[in-house]
Amino acid sequence: MVSTSRNSNVKLALVVDDSAMQCKVLSVLLKEEGYRVFTANDGARGVAMYIKHSPDLVLMDINMPIMNGYEAARKIKSLSQDNSLCPLIFITSMDSDQAFIESIDAGGDGILVRPFSPEVFKAKIKSIQRISDLYAQVKTLQQEQQNDAELAEQLMSGVIESRNYAIDRIGIIKKAAELFSGDIQLTALAPNGDINVMLGDFTGHGLRSSIGAIPLAETFRTMTKKGFSLFEIINQINHQLYDLLPTDLFLGAGFASISSHDESVYLFNAGLPDVYLFSDQGIIKHKTSSSHPPLGVLPKLLPDSKLTVVSIEETDRVVLISDGIVEARNEQGEMFDFIRFEESVKQGVLQQNVSKIVLKSVNDFCQKMPQEDDISLIDIPCGGWVQDLVSSQGVENFSVKQLNDISLSTEAAWHWQLSLTGSRLAAINPIPMAMSQINEIEGNAEHWQSLYTILTELFVNSLDHGVLGLSSELKASAEGFSQYFLERERRLKSLIDGSIELQISHYPFPSGGRIIIKIIDSGQGFDIKEYYQNKALTSDDTSMLSGRGIVLVEQLCDSLDFQGKGNIVEVSYVWTT
Repeated sequence: MVSTSRNSNVKLALVVDDSAMQCKVLSVLLKEEGYRVFTANDGARGVAMYIKHSPDLVLMDINMPIMNGYEAARKIKSLSQDNSLCPLIFITSMDSDQAFIESIDAGGDGILVRPFSPEVFKAKIKSIQRISDLYAQVKTLQQEQQNDAELAEQLMSGVIESRNYAIDRIGIIKKAAELFSGDIQLTALAPNGDINVMLGDFTGHGLRSSIGAIPLAETFRTMTKKGFSLFEIINQINHQLYDLLPTDLFLGAGFASISSHDESVYLFNAGLPDVYLFSDQGIIKHKTSSSHPPLGVLPKLLPDSKLTVVSIEETDRVVLISDGIVEARNEQGEMFDFIRFEESVKQGVLQQNVSKIVLKSVNDFCQKMPQEDDISLIDIPCGGWVQDLVSSQGVENFSVKQLNDISLSTEAAWHWQLSLTGSRLAAINPIPMAMSQINEIEGNAEHWQSLYTILTELFVNSLDHGVLGLSSELKASAEGFSQYFLERERRLKSLIDGSIELQISHYPFPSGGRIIIKIIDSGQGFDIKEYYQNKALTSDDTSMLSGRGIVLVEQLCDSLDFQGKGNIVEVSYVWTT
């Protein structure tokens, strides 16, 4: 459509009437109101003139040859429905209720019955044009808001999605029902090599439902990076959303932490459809149903809240979905539902592209039906996440004598110490606190990932086996991890005494440094000689699950020393620059 008025301040009017006299009279009156006027003598010609000039106002007679006013009005309105409002007024001598009703049905915005005075005509034109101008202002405002919303959506997507970990290996579906999606997918790498994943579904969809996405993403990533446990992250997110969101807005969320070290996945479901664990053949090995209300509903997590621990194999996959997938409907009103979803995942696993196959299945099922809710999926492979935690900047540049000489001749640059007793051991994770202290003093460095692993393994060993008295024999098989985890939770809840002291000292080198870590627990200790004797007897058993933490610490440290009755451990971690 070619417009001759949109780039100027002069308004255009189109008069369609088979009477040349009426066209002339109306043209004069319109010109007095500042319009530039075009005329047509039948409805078909009027439609053609409308297409050519795109006027701001149309005056239409009803009874005309070739095409009457009603038919012409319908065609003009169909052409202008996506553009600015073009008011159309019927000018007629038919003073009847039926004429008025048919004019409105044809798309007319008003009707003037002859005869009328010039003053009444001009008043009508001013009134209708005032409405048109207001409509144009609203359209302009809507377009500006749309532009702002698109920019905000791009910024949010950039902040949230572009910073996800391993987006080339983790399959993600994100199909919003509106411009803004109320679903959020997050992936992050923990310092010990675990992969933390979250799929969230805010109430409703659109801009309002996504207001908590950015603070939620920052909390998830920051706490993961600092080494907080998955349960601590979930607890903090719930507290944050409860304070941030209005009472009618909350978050259904599913969490998964894949630990190659433990050969387990830790799961939590708060208001989402079941979280699935599939085998490499697409067989469902485990489903974790929702066991908690959506996050942000309660000020604190339910007292009996806990993670579900499931043993995994390298070839398994964890799949999280929002209800937009299973509740998608076809033309007959049927839902896609879980059976179709599970079958599509099976086909996706066999074809090695779960997200693509599931999305295609949903689209084929729904056809052209409008999307009612945001559709989201996260597909995470359980294997291939093992990180090389042994720092490449090790101690090979120093001999043992050189290392000892440097330590003896250098005073500690700083010393950090923390003691936890009783129930504080169950409530506080000191590892993020220790790593934060190290980062603040020494700055960020890649080799701190190894140090994080050392601290975590030693502290957990002291807490679990020292203070809580858990036997590592429970972890002799993959299935034992779940039993071990449940017993650990039970003992932590009833913990009223016991203590752990953590000491960290830093000795700088000319090109690197040494950190001495010492942990003392109040437990009964253990026979370290017996441990090494058993290890020697089972040295060929690479599948042994218990005792792997000590092996990993030995790889990362240049010395590991158990003292006292086995309840004191001291390690030396050295790095070079």
